[in-house]
Amino acid sequence: MSEGPTHVPVEEALATFERQPRPGTPLTAPEVAEALGCARRTAHAKLEALAERGDLRTKKVGARGRVWWRPADARRPADRRTGDARSEDVGTDGETEHERALRELHDASRRLIRAETREEVCEIAVEAARRVLGLPLNGLWLHDPDEGVLEPAAWTERGVEQFGTPPAFPVEGSLVGRVFREGTHRVYDDVTTGAEPYDPDTRVRSELVLPLGEYGVMNASSLEVGTFDDVDVSLGRVLAATVETALERADRLAERRARRRELERQRDELRRLNQLNTLIEEIIRSLVGAATREEIERTVCEALGDSAFYVGAWVLERGGEPDTVVRRAGSDGGEFDDLGTDWSAPEPVRSALEDGHVAVVSDLATDERVPEPLGQAAVESGARSCLVAPLAYADTVFGALAVHAPPTDAFSEREVAAFETLGRVVGFVINATNNRRLLLGNTAVEVAFSLDRGDAWFTELSARLDSTVAVDGVVPTEGGALLEYVAVEGASTDAVRDSLSDVSAVARARVLADDGDRCSLECTVPAAESDLRPIAEHGASLRTVRAVGGSGAITARFPAATAAREATATVEERGAELVAKRVVEVSDRSPTTVRRTVDERLTDKQRSALRAAYLAGYYEYPRGTTATALADTLDIAPSTLHQHLQAAQRKLLDTVLDGS
Repeated sequence: MSEGPTHVPVEEALATFERQPRPGTPLTAPEVAEALGCARRTAHAKLEALAERGDLRTKKVGARGRVWWRPADARRPADRRTGDARSEDVGTDGETEHERALRELHDASRRLIRAETREEVCEIAVEAARRVLGLPLNGLWLHDPDEGVLEPAAWTERGVEQFGTPPAFPVEGSLVGRVFREGTHRVYDDVTTGAEPYDPDTRVRSELVLPLGEYGVMNASSLEVGTFDDVDVSLGRVLAATVETALERADRLAERRARRRELERQRDELRRLNQLNTLIEEIIRSLVGAATREEIERTVCEALGDSAFYVGAWVLERGGEPDTVVRRAGSDGGEFDDLGTDWSAPEPVRSALEDGHVAVVSDLATDERVPEPLGQAAVESGARSCLVAPLAYADTVFGALAVHAPPTDAFSEREVAAFETLGRVVGFVINATNNRRLLLGNTAVEVAFSLDRGDAWFTELSARLDSTVAVDGVVPTEGGALLEYVAVEGASTDAVRDSLSDVSAVARARVLADDGDRCSLECTVPAAESDLRPIAEHGASLRTVRAVGGSGAITARFPAATAAREATATVEERGAELVAKRVVEVSDRSPTTVRRTVDERLTDKQRSALRAAYLAGYYEYPRGTTATALADTLDIAPSTLHQHLQAAQRKLLDTVLDGS
């Protein structure tokens, strides 16, 4: 706020208007305060007094602006910008030209404040400059911070006729750019005489450039020298201030609209996600009763294909040939029937099968990762986007679920996460089904692999020791590693320890038994190093794992209803060679048969000791009885009780775990 005396004669304020070079020039209170060297509040009070006295006229312009002027009796000279005479200061309706200009400015201000977009503000501003200020060659330029230029946003038709399409002005190195940088209006009476850079080919001679804050500038041009006077500058500054305010309001409205659209998008996405979660919950509940992998896959595909969100779903797995996939199940073949069931694997499917990652194709018609026949068939069936989720349990990928949706970019991040969870659940159920069928089934698929020295850690160990190495069993751990229980024949325990210290695949080894040239060990093998983990995680039982002098063999059995292709392909990728695959008969593994088998193998004393210990709570935690009390009850020595229990437990575990 300006500082200065508060006691200023009213006549001095009136004299400020009289001293203006053009009669009727409108002034604002800050301009009068600056001329008088007083406070703005003092100047405003004097102006109000002069207006009440009838010496000045006043009018509100824009949302917060107001101007005062001294009524003029003389006519204004001819309009130098257009070559036509302006109207008389006093028109036929008794309105002076300045009154008309202020009325037009006030009307334009109302329209500007009501404008809702930048484009609308710019168009109104340019038209207002033409109508209010009589500036037919004017335009508005907005700042592009990324490019460092002022881009034309709106301009008059007369300007296009005179100069063609308006150019962009650099912020640095141009007359217009200087006004924008400094934030102060400038009048160039003759652009060719100044020291600042200008276009030597231009026909423009004078310019009025008005800053619009951080938004840009308004620029009025003339083909004549010295066109713009104080009236133009004063009214132009009021208009520019109103335009800047209107642009700020338009940006706020744009932000509100963007927030509203984002809230609506999030609300729609949340509604869709809730419905999807309900669908997935229904799918998971329906999987509880599924008895086979085929039933699991069919249930998932049909539920997704019948929903309102998707047009189809498939389950894919690796094909017999490298980089191929087989369609195992699908809600609807549709346009894809002509393509068969064996395809060259698209990259998103390979990513799901090999890396276990969810892949999204936003547009099937244009994505280069999708072969053209598949993309075209998808579009013809009504799908434009696709999601591929691995069906995985732990580190084992059983297959991939491909889901098709009608719009492009159909899958949000939350939706991707939901399908990732569904893939893990389906993988868990498939794994459980495989294990159940392996336990209870009467037939199995037996596969055999041969290995060379460098294909597995146990073949390497057998070559170094020139001995026999057998893996008797494996136990997965929560951390992902595999505990492999190993027997080594033909080498001392010390030699085995020394050799294992150089085998990087074995993280830790613990000696369980030492019997001269035969020892038993527990070896911890990380998941990435174990050739046996893919077999175990696909629901197979290891029959033999043996290496002699650097050559090894693996035999495993899979449930008959389970495709062993995924595990076989994974093991082959690690270097093993598939040498045999056949269907074999296995013993009945039903609970009744297992119970009968155990009962036949136990002696009477072992059966009595085991049943008494079970019923007395010996195997509970905390125990319901002690071994000594139980031995007294059976009238036998505690050592005899332990012998009976250990023998009975061994027979029970042999029957359940080994199937022998």
